[in-house]
Amino acid sequence: MAFTKVDHVAMLTDDLENARHVFCDGWGLAVDELRSPWPQGRPGTFEDVTSIEIPIGEMFLEISRPNDTTSDAARFVAERRAGMYHIAIASNDLEADVVRLQSRGARLAEPWGGRGPVFLDPAMTLGLRIRLVPDEGYYPHPAYRGDGIFTGMGHVGIAARSADEVRALFGGIFALDEDHSRERGGEPPPSPAADRERREADDPVYIVEFPLGGTVIEVSIPTTTDSGTARLVATRAPLGAVYHHICPYAPDVARSADTGRAAGLRQIGTTPLRDPAAPQRVDVAWFHPRTCVGTLIEIWNRPPGHDHALQWRRLQP
Repeated sequence: MAFTKVDHVAMLTDDLENARHVFCDGWGLAVDELRSPWPQGRPGTFEDVTSIEIPIGEMFLEISRPNDTTSDAARFVAERRAGMYHIAIASNDLEADVVRLQSRGARLAEPWGGRGPVFLDPAMTLGLRIRLVPDEGYYPHPAYRGDGIFTGMGHVGIAARSADEVRALFGGIFALDEDHSRERGGEPPPSPAADRERREADDPVYIVEFPLGGTVIEVSIPTTTDSGTARLVATRAPLGAVYHHICPYAPDVARSADTGRAAGLRQIGTTPLRDPAAPQRVDVAWFHPRTCVGTLIEIWNRPPGHDHALQWRRLQP
């Protein structure tokens, strides 16, 4: 039994066509029309929503529009219009993994008959909506993999108030291996004076990573009290954590930034020019959530950490 990958990232919006435009016209992905015919979509797998699926590497974006006005999804859209709603984690033995999580203190958010997807109680997951789903062996046909601008999901970004709480959740309850080779940023400073001295970056954070399948759960803990991430945690993470961004992997970050801007998406800052003499340099581009289905988008070409492959030890017989 094991959690095998991030199955999908669920996003909510009031406009599915705009979501399709962002990811398909902007970044060359494609709606999987076998599983979610366009434009009608398919019935949602949670609450009363209509959904489309957009494959990205081994996983997919599940983008949904509420059909009612009273569900949690509808209230989310009424308040925010669009944004990340939950992540789904796949298991190759869901019943056993649910029992294992419950033995470690997790609770379910809903009655469950022992089969099929189930949400965990956000009160036990730092306020994050996390859905557990059976690993269905999803492999999108090449017709729906897009044109290669994005080849997968580098990481799913979370902002949190405490590294200890994050490690207790993902390392303790979920038993995921942390990639210590990617730990960076330093522990939060112990005093306001130290806080001021560390303001060298625009948004200083301490980062820990938990590989899961081919992607990574990346958690950022603010190391100052007045950064953008700190304000997000203060306002939207009353239980300890909140979804912050997604990071698709792009072999050519400059190309992805160009196609995104050409589709009318708003880039934050600029994309550094690649130095031909430094082919291993990591390039990064950011796009504003207001033009990207309410979701901050980070694009990069960073290789995996040295400890990324350690997770596969859990899957060996």
